[in-house]
Amino acid sequence: MKLLVNSFLLILLVGVTACEKVIDIDVHESDTLYVIEGVITNESGNCNVYVSRTQPFNEDNNFEQVSGAAVKIKDNGQEIVLTETRPGVYQTTTLTGIPGHRYDLSVSINNQVFTATCTMPQPVKIDTLYVAPGPFGQFQFATVGYTDHAGANNQYRFVQYVNGTKDPEIFWENDEFTDGQKIVVQLDTGVDKKDDPRNINSGDQVTVEMQGLDEAVFKYWYSLQSDGGDGGGNSAAPANPVTNIKGGALGYFSAHTIDRRTVIAP
Repeated sequence: MKLLVNSFLLILLVGVTACEKVIDIDVHESDTLYVIEGVITNESGNCNVYVSRTQPFNEDNNFEQVSGAAVKIKDNGQEIVLTETRPGVYQTTTLTGIPGHRYDLSVSINNQVFTATCTMPQPVKIDTLYVAPGPFGQFQFATVGYTDHAGANNQYRFVQYVNGTKDPEIFWENDEFTDGQKIVVQLDTGVDKKDDPRNINSGDQVTVEMQGLDEAVFKYWYSLQSDGGDGGGNSAAPANPVTNIKGGALGYFSAHTIDRRTVIAP
């Protein structure tokens, strides 16, 4: 099981339902960069693109939401124009992702054009979800079971919610050594104190969202951990994460599948 610690520098809350947008950046004092976060899933109505811009470090490096962009997505050649529903948030409710389809994103801002391509993988479903003690027995963690598709290059990300609150850890798996096998992974959040608010207690509602990622998006999430250093005061400044967006913007465009389950902790 690979565990990536979400130790990002910046958090921006955007979107209609307070969607959390987290980007780790490394820019010079005078630089401003566009940040594009595009998501399309196999769930109806879940197609959103968030556009923002970094500020110079001498302006506290806040994100500025960008209005007036022209945002389009092509689904196997058919073009859909997204509507700006609030500053920096572009959406459509008419596009539901289909596994195997290729999606092309185009974002035009101030005579600059940014593009990205992503193919949605075939879905893999959660077989089992339960909460069980960790290796030392003191704390409980969500445990996910699933069956990997044989003969395909599969990558996964797991997102955990406890009583509706998203856990900041990032969990990922790939099938480099487990192709076609039944897999059981424990989402060890690193909780080691009983008074930690992230501890899973009896009666808590635990939801796990399993995302099937294409390889480029998987590399984005992987690079966040790889470039993040060890969190110590002497660690080097992180580089920008790998992106599948062309044209010089930060961020990513992900066409991924979603399967989720919810259980009550015993």
